[in-house]
Amino acid sequence: MQPAVSIRNASFSFRTKSVLRGIDMEVPRGSYFGIVGPNGSGKTTLAYLISGILSPDKGEVDAFGNRVGLILANPANQVVSLVVEEDIAFGPENLALSPSEITARIDAALHAVRGEGLRSSLTTALSGGELAKVVFAGQLALDTDVLVLDEGTIMLDPINRETLLRTVHELNRDLGKTIIHISHRLDDLENARSLVVLNKGMIEIRAQGVPDLIRRIAEHPVAGIEPGAHTLYRSFLQEQGIDEQDLEKATRQLAAGIGQERLPQS
Repeated sequence: MQPAVSIRNASFSFRTKSVLRGIDMEVPRGSYFGIVGPNGSGKTTLAYLISGILSPDKGEVDAFGNRVGLILANPANQVVSLVVEEDIAFGPENLALSPSEITARIDAALHAVRGEGLRSSLTTALSGGELAKVVFAGQLALDTDVLVLDEGTIMLDPINRETLLRTVHELNRDLGKTIIHISHRLDDLENARSLVVLNKGMIEIRAQGVPDLIRRIAEHPVAGIEPGAHTLYRSFLQEQGIDEQDLEKATRQLAAGIGQERLPQS
């Protein structure tokens, strides 16, 4: 599969402090790619390298001409206008697009994140989850090919977090956007099919899906990575021999199995 982003032997230092060392990573086009690591492991610096905000001291980062958008941990830091519609229009206007094209992009972006009702709202009156939707819409209005989320759920309550994760999954599944999701929580990365563990500025573990990653972390523990309730529950279900991805269906299977065990023996 053609890569969307390729990183080859990339290193980066702030002054004399080494932050990233020898990073080798390839993200397939259209994939949902997860990067997990503890605080201070270099995750945000890696996000900046991928998005082009920073350049490596050594090695190379190649996005193959793809447009890369970055979603920061606090969406309020990316809002530049008082009204939602104006904020989403900011990027396309700087591309010198026609008014009709800008309007069409705003419409499509808000529809993609299910935020049509926010169009005329004041950004100062929005919740964290609503601000996250606006920031996503702004990146989509720029027609980005790759979306990089740097701890994109950390400021959200559980309901808005679930909404955001579902939206990101839909952008990947339905629109074919390449997702690079960076987090210290495995629960955030349920939909990632390829993952790497970043620790102390180096990639230490590579895995295919969260269950595979959990097994590898059990063999090579990494402090500071939070599994989260969903991940722990999925691990429990797998120990019971249940691999169903839909948690509601999996729970029914678990309950049915427990019921069978409790039936009196004739």
